[in-house]
Amino acid sequence: MAKPVIGSEVGGILDVIQKEENGLLVSPGDARELSKAIIELLDNKEKAREMGKKARETVRTKRLKNITMEIRKILIIHPNWRGDVLFSTALVRALKDRFPRASICSLIVSCCKEILERNPDIDELIFQPRTKGLKNFLRGFKLVFLLRRKRFDVAFLLTPSFSRSLFLFLAGIPLRVGYKKNRKSIFLNKKVDLPIGDRHRAEHFLGLAYFLGIKKEKDYHFFISLEDEQWADDFLNKNRIDKKDFLVILNPGGNWELKRWPAKSFALLGDKLIQEYKAKIIISGSEEDRELAERISSLMQAKPILAAGKTTLKQLGALFKKANLVIANDSGPMHIAVALGSPVIALFGPTSSQITGPYSQRKNWRVIQKNVGCPLPCYNLNCSQK
Repeated sequence: MAKPVIGSEVGGILDVIQKEENGLLVSPGDARELSKAIIELLDNKEKAREMGKKARETVRTKRLKNITMEIRKILIIHPNWRGDVLFSTALVRALKDRFPRASICSLIVSCCKEILERNPDIDELIFQPRTKGLKNFLRGFKLVFLLRRKRFDVAFLLTPSFSRSLFLFLAGIPLRVGYKKNRKSIFLNKKVDLPIGDRHRAEHFLGLAYFLGIKKEKDYHFFISLEDEQWADDFLNKNRIDKKDFLVILNPGGNWELKRWPAKSFALLGDKLIQEYKAKIIISGSEEDRELAERISSLMQAKPILAAGKTTLKQLGALFKKANLVIANDSGPMHIAVALGSPVIALFGPTSSQITGPYSQRKNWRVIQKNVGCPLPCYNLNCSQK
């Protein structure tokens, strides 16, 4: 509970207490005036309570201002999923704009490293193996020593986690920021209230740092190299695709079945694009999507070029950048294409485009989603409407 303050009109207290606003000030050595002030607050409990609240807020504001001035090293603990990591790049950019002289370090699981590699807003990447249980906890204590040596000023925990918030506390990071969520946030000292209602995941992450004065970033970011672009040029040349061709890339994958438009539909679309627009079709995807790509190819009358399982994420991004159109399900590759500025048609099923849809002010994208009258998002894998 905030307590009211009575102080002498001398020294550093004048930087905090404004007379009759957030406390009472008396002349040094004046016992009678001090007694009068004490009696006043004892008799008027409402005034004492309001002054206490205002004084506490003044101290918090001044402390935050001092912390902000001293921020030189920022740590961001990213989520464990590629799509969410890409959404978090909006926060990275906003922090870099707010603190241009600060160094930013990103802690991610190894499988997500390609999302953040070559990002000019990030000065260092720390990779954390994706393990569970006791092994994960023991690895965490090794991480504590590493983080302690780096002497970060502030850490942002983007997804609530008891173990990770504990590690930040043990690493001695002065300002530990995250969303307030039961015991998972117990070791954080800046707990941000969870937002009410739906908002985009990128904006959800940005919400953790508005108290530091960041501006809203309206794009997420993905970066490729000249080597990646050269690889894409070589791949297209090898498959006899010229710059004058109308190149369409289909990305039929998705991390669960209900997010995937049917293979037969992709096949029919591919044939229609070839017949009506003389398009050159590439079917892309990960190694796990290779079988799906082959099935779509077998259903088509004209044979597309198969790139599924043949690219890294960076090389896939370079191919997207060369395309005249990318058509993809709600997936990481769809967001990569949007981030790189490619024209994108995003196919949504049971997930909410308001929460996990494209995030770019360039509006180089269009979402197609049939309204079947169900609340979104829906994660019922046994839904009869599929």
